[in-house]
Amino acid sequence: MRSFEESIAWQRAMDLNVAVDIALEGNRNFGFKDQLFRASLSICNNIAEGHEMPTVRHQLRYLWIAKGSCNEVCSMLHLAKRRGYFNTEQVQEMLGLQDEIGRLLRTYINTKTSGWRKVPGAMLLLGLWFSLTAPMPSF
Repeated sequence: MRSFEESIAWQRAMDLNVAVDIALEGNRNFGFKDQLFRASLSICNNIAEGHEMPTVRHQLRYLWIAKGSCNEVCSMLHLAKRRGYFNTEQVQEMLGLQDEIGRLLRTYINTKTSGWRKVPGAMLLLGLWFSLTAPMPSF
């Protein structure tokens, strides 16, 4: 991917943010409204922020934050459903987007963490290599 805009997760997160914004029009629970909007916005912003981070570790940090925000949106949508803040169709659409985004983020995370960890004994070999190639301390 050359830019975060090419990420399907980012595109769906933008769709979710628009759906949340439309659904929240007229909602008078300002604390709930603000929290849900910020959580949905956090998903796409963290995908964007993490895209050009210099290391995989940094990229993963932002993907995990986006995943956490995705779960927060899910929790808040269930509360909204219980409270009757949105109609059933709106809730189902937003929960569907949230679920898709969560699965995409999990796939991105799994893809970035694959490699050495999946090779049996790889971490042991890396540790051995490091200990053999590290400079000896001089006393």
